[in-house]
Amino acid sequence: MFPRSYNSIYKAIQKSFNTNIQEKNNEVEEQEEKEKKEQEEPNKLIRVVSELIDKPQQRPFYLFAIDTTPHPRPYARTLAERGYIYQPNTIKGNKPINIGHSYSILSILPEKETAFAAPWSIPISGERVSLDKTGVDVGNEQISEVICDSSLPWQGKLCVLVADSAYSQRSFVFDQSKHKNVVVIARVRSNRIFYQSPPVDESKKKRGCPKKYGERFNLADVETWHSPDERTQIQQTTCKGRLLNITILAWHQMLMRGTKHQKMYRHPFTLIRVHVTDNTGNSVWKPMWLIVRLKRNEPSILLSRSSQNQHLINKKPRKFS
Repeated sequence: MFPRSYNSIYKAIQKSFNTNIQEKNNEVEEQEEKEKKEQEEPNKLIRVVSELIDKPQQRPFYLFAIDTTPHPRPYARTLAERGYIYQPNTIKGNKPINIGHSYSILSILPEKETAFAAPWSIPISGERVSLDKTGVDVGNEQISEVICDSSLPWQGKLCVLVADSAYSQRSFVFDQSKHKNVVVIARVRSNRIFYQSPPVDESKKKRGCPKKYGERFNLADVETWHSPDERTQIQQTTCKGRLLNITILAWHQMLMRGTKHQKMYRHPFTLIRVHVTDNTGNSVWKPMWLIVRLKRNEPSILLSRSSQNQHLINKKPRKFS
């Protein structure tokens, strides 16, 4: 209430205006606190899950896996941000697409307690892939959040991330090079083209910018391959008693083409070829190509002949396309 005067109306309007502003400010603060709590909840869940995971004993690293999984919703017409998604189809000739959402799932793969125990895949981060992003973009954000969290047990420890061929592209490899304790192992399509590191000859220095890429290495053309830096051959027997010969070839200091902002010549990797044959020498499956982005001066963890590292190759090989 105001005493009657010429400016009573103005005072009433001013008080009402200030009250509305204060209410709006309170609503904004409450919304910000709510969003902050929602952002902290996933981190709390990751911390709780990480406390239940035993530290690796047989292998000197934590093993992670990332992939994008489809969630088709073709009949949900009112579902927000529904779009075309990739979904494999078993019928030949049908396009591998559907309508719905896609989710990027980052999981940790703990060690098996016994050789015959079932393997576990524990999801620790799941995010929906929006229409303006790709699964690789969302995966980069998830890995940065999980790896850089100082409250988690694998902070500063060696971590190995395995992924499908979609994660062997330039943008993902470049972003993961920022994490010095992360080793990326990703499948590669058999039609990719890489390059050797250029030879360094101190006696023949030339003016101008030094050469950044060496000879071309076409995965589909054997004539472009140079001699591998490492070769490993092992034998394994399947559950049905079939003997398999596994040949692993490795080429170190390989490069992929970069851009102005993603200078990939500064981030060499190891290229690996895994070929499985039977006792007659015939191929059992199509050879599998992998890229391994190691830490600087980090020795190869895949080609060791010790029994500790042979668990990196599945005892029961699966068919790769």
